[in-house]
Amino acid sequence: SASGLYKIYRPTIGESIREMPLQELKDKYRKLTSLDRARSGWENEYEASSKQCMHGPRCKMGRFCSTGKRLQEVNVLGGLILPVWGTIEKALSKLVRHSHRRIRVVRIETTSDKRRVVGLLIPNEAVESVLEDLSWVPEERRDE
Repeated sequence: SASGLYKIYRPTIGESIREMPLQELKDKYRKLTSLDRARSGWENEYEASSKQCMHGPRCKMGRFCSTGKRLQEVNVLGGLILPVWGTIEKALSKLVRHSHRRIRVVRIETTSDKRRVVGLLIPNEAVESVLEDLSWVPEERRDE
């Protein structure tokens, strides 16, 4: 750019949020002389990032970690959520990771039919606990 900063694109997450000065770029990365080697490395990272986090197959969080993961499955509880807010809060308070304990309101667009949904983000490792804690909600109310 005109400011002398460079954008970084990664195969896992795409364009980075912040731009980087040339010296930092040179300190952190090395230039590959082979285009084939660069393409191969990029494609391997791109493919791996659709299935696993950046920590690799031995990550402590296992399938629940989404750091650097290109494709992510998310669980959103939508609809009439105010009556069950306290139940959700209680279920999330049981989680190990502090960052997953807080309630997050999100707006998503579904991949298949492009529907927009507003609701509470339920971390993958909390789904069972949330469903268990919501078992008191009558079945017809759960479908709303």
